[in-house]
Amino acid sequence: MSYWYLQPLGESYFLVGILVFALVALLGIRPQFQGLTTKRHWALTGIRFAIIFLIALTLLRPTWVRSVKETQASLLILLFDSSRSMTVPDAGDGTTRWEAQKQTLKSLEPQLSGLGENLEVAVYQFDEEAKRLDFTNGRFPFPDQPDGRFTDIGSSLATVMQQNIGKKIAGVLLLSDGAQRVYTPQVEMQQAARDLARLETPLHTVPYGKAIDPAQARDVAVETLSDHYTVFVKNELTVKTSIRVQGMANLPIPVQLVLEDAKGQKTIVETKDASTPNVQEVVDVSFQFVPQTAGQYKLSVVVPDQDGELVTKNNSLSAYLNVLDGGLKILYLEGRTVDRPEQMGIRRVVASSADMELDFRWIDRRRRDAWPIDLTEDLQAEKYDVFIIGDLDSSALTEGTLDAIAKEVEDGKGLIMLGGFNSFGAGGYQTTILQKVLPVEMSRFDRQDLGAEIRTDMHIQGPLQIVASQNHFLSSLGTDADSSPALDVVPSLKGANKIVRPKPRGMIIFESQNDDPLLVAGEYGLGRTLAFLADSTWQWGFAGKEAIHKRFWRQIILWLAKKDGLETRDVWVQLGQRRFVPGAPIRFTAGANSQSGDPLRNVTFETFLIGPDGSRTPLRTLPGENVIEGSFDAGETTGDYTIEVTASQEGTTVGTGQGRFFVFDQDLELADPSARPSQLSALSAITQEYGGRTWTPEELPQLLDEIKNRPPETEIEVQTKWTWPESNRDSWINLILIVGLLGWEWYLRKRWSMV
Repeated sequence: MSYWYLQPLGESYFLVGILVFALVALLGIRPQFQGLTTKRHWALTGIRFAIIFLIALTLLRPTWVRSVKETQASLLILLFDSSRSMTVPDAGDGTTRWEAQKQTLKSLEPQLSGLGENLEVAVYQFDEEAKRLDFTNGRFPFPDQPDGRFTDIGSSLATVMQQNIGKKIAGVLLLSDGAQRVYTPQVEMQQAARDLARLETPLHTVPYGKAIDPAQARDVAVETLSDHYTVFVKNELTVKTSIRVQGMANLPIPVQLVLEDAKGQKTIVETKDASTPNVQEVVDVSFQFVPQTAGQYKLSVVVPDQDGELVTKNNSLSAYLNVLDGGLKILYLEGRTVDRPEQMGIRRVVASSADMELDFRWIDRRRRDAWPIDLTEDLQAEKYDVFIIGDLDSSALTEGTLDAIAKEVEDGKGLIMLGGFNSFGAGGYQTTILQKVLPVEMSRFDRQDLGAEIRTDMHIQGPLQIVASQNHFLSSLGTDADSSPALDVVPSLKGANKIVRPKPRGMIIFESQNDDPLLVAGEYGLGRTLAFLADSTWQWGFAGKEAIHKRFWRQIILWLAKKDGLETRDVWVQLGQRRFVPGAPIRFTAGANSQSGDPLRNVTFETFLIGPDGSRTPLRTLPGENVIEGSFDAGETTGDYTIEVTASQEGTTVGTGQGRFFVFDQDLELADPSARPSQLSALSAITQEYGGRTWTPEELPQLLDEIKNRPPETEIEVQTKWTWPESNRDSWINLILIVGLLGWEWYLRKRWSMV
């Protein structure tokens, strides 16, 4: 089938028509020479018409399309498994799966080489990825040993099909033990098989190895464990793990929690039993542990080797434990409903601070029949650094509790009271010992009865713009992300409690635009006290000023705990995870913060990787927003590694931070050596409509004969297109014709004395 069509310049016949009309119109302009015969006149006109015709063809670009059928060679794709699991000797007579697979392929070499000119063979070996091999000489170039650490059947099939896109595939022949062993496959096996079915390509599978009955194969594996824990000294830590038990029904399975210190000394913290009546089950185990000493530790969940286990590499899993010393412990007493926005915001700040721990007590005013609450024993048992009293009426606590809090502050602890309908004078604290402790004087006439209508005369109505009255650690809130002063961009406060006045030694840190005190600082004995007369900083987070909100409350807590030294710096290293397999990509970030939590600026970093043998390797990093970012691949050597980052500011060392991780050999290929022939059968069944099925090694010659004798349709329809004057040859011919005609016309006019 063939046909013509035109492709005019600019896709416009009108434009071409205008140009051709202009050229024809020029023929009407003739030189005024005498003696030109009619014959000579028509000769010149004919040459000019020929030139115009060639120009018109060039502008119209006539195209001839012709469809022809051509024979295309089809392709047989063969993939064989080169992962470690192929070394398992269960293919018969003690032969490994690998040797059995090699024998099969070697026996097929003559038949594969004689499939004919119209049937090509593409050979791939695969483990976690597919690699094409040279099969031009008709011999398989086998590797010495199958050493692939993972098996990714789905991604390998997808890669092979992508490399051969557009080719007619006679079939895909897959030889493997059928076990997919990879952490995160890029393409699932079933999806790869469905893609083959969509292309009408049969998948032929050949399984090697034996499927092991769970009732006959014994194995215990530690499957899950968080890779890092952080806890304060003498605080309870819960360690949760899951143990996969196979083939050990009703047998005792001891599971140990082992603590290893920096010197390598190991201690069994606790032993639990993970026995199960089922043949195969995942058992959840939980340990409780209270560390007594600060430091860096390694926690391991270990199952001692059990009789009859095929593999014991999966019997343990480890994690890092960071036990913090000197973390601030805060007691927060709240009387309003538990969903009060202000207390929720403060709790979020403390929860996001690794150096702070909050003990939140909600003293429900709806259960006033149980008031007053006595917390004296709790205060003696727990060593709190800071006390926060929210919107809590003084009648909720016993006199002994308030005396104990005052004594703690006198001995050096910190106390802050927040504004509210039942705090300060409205809460009756002017008649308690806290009148002496707090840095403000409260009116003896103020009292808000619980359940009564709120008295407005004890409160200042907002909006109240917060203004720093002096330069202080607490008022140094920095700037917003766009460099605007923090106090200029935060929302105004909704209101505040009225007081008589600050005490003579009280210091006003923040006040309103009307000079109303909002935050007053003072001292009592050896301790520090604050009166924050408002309770609506929670709005700052909702307005997108979460960083300022966090800075505000961290600085309050740090100041109360006397940890407001601005020279203290914190260099940190953050890893997304702490446990890696060899060769895995590792990414980290690092930075340096002031004690108030603000990132330090103009800081340079020097970064090293410390290996298990103590070697130090410099790491390249890239600058981010107030941080540095780095990435590298985990080494093949297993053990503990440390990323060490040293920060310097203006030539002075700020500090050094460390991020620890370890590389462990979790051999997925040999952890569960069972073959999965049923998995291969399920994959080939997806393409059954197009001839896909599972074959034994002995049946492969039959399969190759079928493919050779009944190859897929290889005739394809190919369109050929010729456009004048698009090819190099045609364009030169076109140019020569036009130039030749112009030259001939000029020659005749010269000869006839017209020029």
